[in-house]
Amino acid sequence: MMLDGRVAIVTGAARGLGQEYSVALARNGAKIVAADILPCEATVAKVVEAGSEAIAVKVDVTKEPQTRAMAEEAVRRFGRIDVLVNNAADLGRWIAFDQITEEEWDRVMAVNVKGIWNCCKAAVPAMRRQGKGKIINVSSGTIWMGPPLYLHYVASKGAVFALTRSLARELSGSGINVNTLTPGYTMTQAATSLGDRESVETVKRELLNAQIIKRSEQPADLSPTVVFLASDGSDFITGQAFNVDGGGALH
Repeated sequence: MMLDGRVAIVTGAARGLGQEYSVALARNGAKIVAADILPCEATVAKVVEAGSEAIAVKVDVTKEPQTRAMAEEAVRRFGRIDVLVNNAADLGRWIAFDQITEEEWDRVMAVNVKGIWNCCKAAVPAMRRQGKGKIINVSSGTIWMGPPLYLHYVASKGAVFALTRSLARELSGSGINVNTLTPGYTMTQAATSLGDRESVETVKRELLNAQIIKRSEQPADLSPTVVFLASDGSDFITGQAFNVDGGGALH
């Protein structure tokens, strides 16, 4: 398997996309550090069922001591860190820009941007010692489209895109590749709870009309790209954005 012997930290791993990424990486041989502010026992069980090893680490990515402890536990248990999937996110809610509270703005920015910065700072030292590592930052296809009523989230994910490009250049020569994934509107419980049923169905119809591939995106549509970016096959790719959205946004 292409990831045999690798150790991957996946944040936001308790459910949804993070759980999907964890299991997909495990199926390809990676040992998983499932990190989330929520319990990750279900994800650990699925990883074990997939034939690999996993540990659950409770972490609030906005807190630097906790992300540092997460990385230390990964090294203590498995000896190394090969892959970091920065998936933890606060999705916010669909709301007019002038109705977003300062508290909500700060929370979305803290989780979606500061959280990635904290996790990168925590994991990069181990990767530097190894002379190799893969960082996969999960942004969003919303950055290509600029949808209304979602300003705080779109702005935060735009920052993830920019952070990826800058960090990739800063880590030049280290053997660490940094790329970003920009998913479309994926049918997870969290994503389909952003608005009322009618609003969600309207958004789904509009996106399907725009997409080249005429079906809603599922978590399993994204995991092969994550596995590729974690593998040796992506060794000559860094600073790039991988748009996986059925052809909804072309850039």
